[in-house]
Amino acid sequence: MSRPLELDSGAKPKKILSSFVSIARRTADMTDSLVYRKFKLPLYPSRLTDPKALARFRTAVHHAADITGVALADPVWREHTRSRSVIFYDTDEFDLYRNSFILRKRTRLSRGHSAHQARPAAEIPHILRFKEQVLPLGPNERGMRSIFWHGCKIFEPCNLQELPYGRLAAVFPPLRHLRVDPDARLKSVNGVIVDESLSEIGKLEFAERVTARAFCSFWSLKPGHRALAGELSFQIKYDLGKISNERIDGESESLYLELQSRLAEWTIPGGTKVRELYRLYTDKKETGAGCIRQPGQAAEDAAIFSTDGAAHGPT
Repeated sequence: MSRPLELDSGAKPKKILSSFVSIARRTADMTDSLVYRKFKLPLYPSRLTDPKALARFRTAVHHAADITGVALADPVWREHTRSRSVIFYDTDEFDLYRNSFILRKRTRLSRGHSAHQARPAAEIPHILRFKEQVLPLGPNERGMRSIFWHGCKIFEPCNLQELPYGRLAAVFPPLRHLRVDPDARLKSVNGVIVDESLSEIGKLEFAERVTARAFCSFWSLKPGHRALAGELSFQIKYDLGKISNERIDGESESLYLELQSRLAEWTIPGGTKVRELYRLYTDKKETGAGCIRQPGQAAEDAAIFSTDGAAHGPT
């Protein structure tokens, strides 16, 4: 089974030796099968607690879009915020994360609907996605790095708390190849539930009339609503049979780099929301139940199996 590939801007992957979802299926040139490309700009969450922050974000995005020649329309519901809860599951040893897997459950608070992303049984309704995630380079560097992942969104409510790893691996074949105790139990990562708020900044329009909705997301923790992470993002879906990618790539990358410059003081270099969650540490004195293990040298951005309980919006 392949792992996520991470590349700096300018590098080009040649092949994926096997699919993340099925080890029996070969995928040829990665660039020929890529459908989704998502640009993510990790943000300091403390900045987003300011009620005026979203207005400043809209101004910054509008200016960046004007400079790079990308059209930006205001959202239909400007003040509307969507909320959902997110729970990540792993073993006590973070076996999934350390092996570049993510398992999470998202629930839209308005609908009570949940979904899980991983390879399901054939009869369960699901959607497979192959996606490139574009992130900033490290500290004091302006540029882009890419992470490629293969995931599957499934629509089937289930209880993952205390689920034996062996049962999970029976449903998701790639997990069978990991040296993990089948009796190890899944638990919510660091014992927390994430509250995620999504606010639409506007709709971007690139070449060939390809559009992408720009979102600002904010993660806080239950209980207490402690600020954890923030992110500005937009995602492009390619129609490989109808459009040329070159102009779209050029415009979207120029916009992303311009946003990096304009939001430099807001951006966390090298960070991701998932990484911040796994790096949480609860002191024994605060919980009275022992310290929670940190992931150590786990893959920085494990994003093969994840979930998305919303029909639209960032992942």
